[in-house]
Parts: sequence; C-alpha cells; structure tokens
Amino acid sequence: MNLLGKLFGKERTAGGREVEIPPCPHTAMVPRWDSAEDMGKLDRATSYFCTACETTFSPEEAKPYLGV
Repeated sequence: MNLLGKLFGKERTAGGREVEIPPCPHTAMVPRWDSAEDMGKLDRATSYFCTACETTFSPEEAKPYLGV
C-alpha cells in the first residue's frame, strides 16, 4: 500500500482495483499505566492501546470500545 492509500484508507488489489479498508473496531484494547503501583487498577489507566491498528486512546476516548 502506498502513502496516499494509507492516508485515505484505500488499497489497490493485484488487478489494480481500489478496495476500501474497513475501519478498525478497536476490540483489542490494552490498558497502559504510568506507574507500577497503579498496574491492574483499570480506574487508574492513563491510556489504552489498540493492538489491531496500533492507535493510542485516552481513557475517555476508549470508553465506547470498552463497554463502560
């Protein structure tokens, strides 16, 4: 995939046709903490990382994907 394809979410197939890439559902969210003492306490997570698309979210942005 070329740079413009990445920016606009399109990819070319071997036949040259453009294929729309579906958005990531962010179902593989991993909490991140700033200190070791806070680890395991979800209310103290400082960010969430989606392992599928490698995007980092604030706790507020991650709420809809976490089912909170």
